[in-house]
Amino acid sequence: MACNSIPQKLPAPLSKALEELDASIASRPEQEYRKQERINALKSSFQIARSYQDRFALARNLVEEYSPYNFDSTLAWIGICRSVAQKANRPNGIAWTTIKQGEILANAGYYTESYYVLSEQVDSTALPDYLLPDYYYSLYRLADNIVENSLGCEGNLHLDNPQTYMEKLLQLYPEDSYDWKYMHISLLASQQQFEKARIENAALLGSIDKKSHPYAKSAWVESVLCDSLGLESEKILWEVTSAKADFINVVKDHASLTLVAKDLIDIDIDRSFRYIQMALEDAVFYNAKLRPWKISHYLIRIQRAYEQTVLKNSRWLKVFTLCLTLLAPLLIASVILLAKMMRSATRSKKDLNRLNNHLTEAYSELQRANADLSEANSIKEQYIGLFLSQLSENINKIKAIESNVIKQLRYGKVDQLLKEMIASTTVEEEIDAFYDSFDTSFLAIFPNFVEQFNSLLEESSKIVLKKGEKLNTELRIFALIRLGIEDSNTIADLLKYSVRTIYNYKVKIRKAARIPREKFNKKIHEIG
Repeated sequence: MACNSIPQKLPAPLSKALEELDASIASRPEQEYRKQERINALKSSFQIARSYQDRFALARNLVEEYSPYNFDSTLAWIGICRSVAQKANRPNGIAWTTIKQGEILANAGYYTESYYVLSEQVDSTALPDYLLPDYYYSLYRLADNIVENSLGCEGNLHLDNPQTYMEKLLQLYPEDSYDWKYMHISLLASQQQFEKARIENAALLGSIDKKSHPYAKSAWVESVLCDSLGLESEKILWEVTSAKADFINVVKDHASLTLVAKDLIDIDIDRSFRYIQMALEDAVFYNAKLRPWKISHYLIRIQRAYEQTVLKNSRWLKVFTLCLTLLAPLLIASVILLAKMMRSATRSKKDLNRLNNHLTEAYSELQRANADLSEANSIKEQYIGLFLSQLSENINKIKAIESNVIKQLRYGKVDQLLKEMIASTTVEEEIDAFYDSFDTSFLAIFPNFVEQFNSLLEESSKIVLKKGEKLNTELRIFALIRLGIEDSNTIADLLKYSVRTIYNYKVKIRKAARIPREKFNKKIHEIG
């Protein structure tokens, strides 16, 4: 993936849409204040309410307020709802809280827990008709999230496919309701009837308030439909529209802003990083495990984009140096050309310094957020911190190399520069530095990893580290697997080995395991 140091000129519609999104982001403190006012008013009313109907309705409203805003608070008020219903001996109220708990867990990525709640704690045959849409919608969200995230756990959970639940919900929802129309559009999309789905979705978008949360959901659906039809420019405009409505409604568990950040990587890296940082901050505030995990992949992509840019610039520098040597008789012309290039390099350096400042500031903010949540939910954030630290360090080293190259060229020391570049061991040193940084960061998260990993192996096969070693190659491979990176190609790329070497290490360790392979893989993920 390419990454330009000089931002491209954005198309006028996209530029306007992004300016409107920035305005919505700027107004977020005011919107959050209003939301807190609504929440506080509901809590005050709940404290003085006496009847079951009033207390349950107010607690339920608080569940709906917190649902897209904070995972822990949502679960807490679901528990309060259940307590109110239990004290009043209202089975239907208890059933609603259980169904809602299953939906919230599914949306947050706790699929096994959601399945247990919906399958073991809810008797669908005893539900009244008005609760059936909630029940089947929760099952639909669970099945759809599992398929969307390709987690491969469908075989362990006895669920129908998402289309089956869609069809069931279309039988239960009133045909003139938003829920029926939204579900029918989703079903058409799942059947790849994208054009027909867009026609219905356009009518739905025209009938609802542009500042509402349903509008944000339908705008996101429109972006998915455009993506399926290859309409790239329209897709990102609808992603921006959905993100804008999310900010207006103070939604913390959102997906649209992350997609906008991803699509801007090649054309506006400053905005891309700023948006991905906001998405991460909101995901950390919401405090569920799924969204930070997804966002971390885009942070890694940003780092890789910069690495490719550095590699591309390095290749061009080598070509230019060779050409300069071969064209020595044209030194005067080369000097003139060099002067022009130096001016261009100065401008590029300023752009790079500005971007580096953004990255440094963003990294500092990310560190503070990670420190606040280190005891509750730190694994993903510390993993991201490792990559951002490596990125910042690499940029500083690039600046030093760039300064040295300009200095050598300015004084005509071309031969000296070429010798230095040929003799450079920077790549090997950076690999060693990466290993050391990774080992240190990983063991800070999992200090007992080596001991627990060895407990899974036969006594004769336990790994004994050499003096001064923190981790070795086998341990690093399974450390990456513990962090959720299981693809051999990705592991080989990170550790700078061949895919065959990674495969052989995996086979060797699994043969040395004292438990079956399927249990061994599970135990690796349980190391903590």
